[in-house]
Amino acid sequence: MKRNELTSNLVVMRPLARADIPHIRRLAAAEAIAKNTYVPHPYPPEAADEFVQKAIDGWRQREACVFAIIESASAQFAGCMGLHPEPAHQRAEVGYWIGLPYWGRGLATAALRLIIEFGFGELGLNRIAAGHFPYNPASGRVMQKAKMRYEGTLREAHFHRGEFKDEVRYAILRRDYAADNPLEANKTKGTAED
Repeated sequence: MKRNELTSNLVVMRPLARADIPHIRRLAAAEAIAKNTYVPHPYPPEAADEFVQKAIDGWRQREACVFAIIESASAQFAGCMGLHPEPAHQRAEVGYWIGLPYWGRGLATAALRLIIEFGFGELGLNRIAAGHFPYNPASGRVMQKAKMRYEGTLREAHFHRGEFKDEVRYAILRRDYAADNPLEANKTKGTAED
């Protein structure tokens, strides 16, 4: 997998680095992040170190592409987004979180659009999927704005914070992306073996 920097007018995305650890510790400690993700709460001091090391190893071992999300306007670390490919099936799962001070700025949508482009263009994927808990509809709106399509709700699919929770699923296929982005169509015609 290529270690790319992805850019838009709202965000710059680059592979996580050890310099991001203090920012992750500060932003990921918010209870609202834990409520919507599998980020632990209270956030242990060593969790950021382990997360960043796992992200670095994921790039090295070609198992995951975890990016830091940097707000373009302020050049501040705002969150993380990861793409976890399954090459045998030419598909991947996306996971992300944005720090509370950066909510409502369109950063997650901009980052998701970039990671979708990266997945289809650089990794040759055919399908990219994501999910959210039903009580977090803002995450669903991010997926919808990135042109992902609702596929259904998986009942009690996760045991999260001591209870079973449903997961609302979205996905986008390479052909959907190409239809919405005709200039990108030629970039997304390959396969994972290209």
